[in-house]
Amino acid sequence: MNYKRLKRHLIQLDTVDSTNNYAANLLKTSIVANGTTVMTKRQTAGKGQRGNSWTTEDGKNLILSIILFPDLQTKETINLTLAISLAVYKTISHYLAAVSIKWPNDILASEKKIAGILIENQLRGDRISSSIVGIGINVNQENFEAGINATSFKKELNQDFNLQDLFSELFINLDFYMNLLMEKNFKILLSRYYERMYRINVPSDFEDSSGRFRGTIKGIDEAGKLIVTREGISTYYDLKEIKFI
Repeated sequence: MNYKRLKRHLIQLDTVDSTNNYAANLLKTSIVANGTTVMTKRQTAGKGQRGNSWTTEDGKNLILSIILFPDLQTKETINLTLAISLAVYKTISHYLAAVSIKWPNDILASEKKIAGILIENQLRGDRISSSIVGIGINVNQENFEAGINATSFKKELNQDFNLQDLFSELFINLDFYMNLLMEKNFKILLSRYYERMYRINVPSDFEDSSGRFRGTIKGIDEAGKLIVTREGISTYYDLKEIKFI
């Protein structure tokens, strides 16, 4: 197949309710290139995973949504998550140590959240017609709301970073992993994801609908569900069904 590599078409905004919402409107009203990116300094209604909000200090972090056209069946959706997670991981781990991917697609540095990803797919039949990938990376922000286990480039390294330079690096990594995805290298993506997966094969404390328990992450299944074993029995969890303690 002839996969069209990402085209760097950047739309920069001072403020917007949500870059994902803006990107969704672009898809509805115009023809956009693969890789079209909406970036903002200020987001008033940012969306996070599990329906949470994503709040950041104005102008200090990388806040963007990128429009992609992955040629995937809906049953292959998890591989898009792997590719995007690995691209963000690679960007951050170039500068920071102790970086990991917390299922399904949070990026941690020193076990604190430094980046979040929200993928919204548009479907046509049994295929993904387009994807809007929202990415937030904490860069120059030092103060976070009480109770939030977060960090940033600035907190970890005590220096400011140029947001445009980081975006350029992120875009290159996204293009690399999207090309790997479109070549159907699913096994490679999964293997690399496991190498970077937070607390895989490490006994950990969790909580599900039955209460708290000690278990071990063994991986993910073809649908992207988390596989956790306890007392020799494996359970498969979707989003919102399990959390780390």
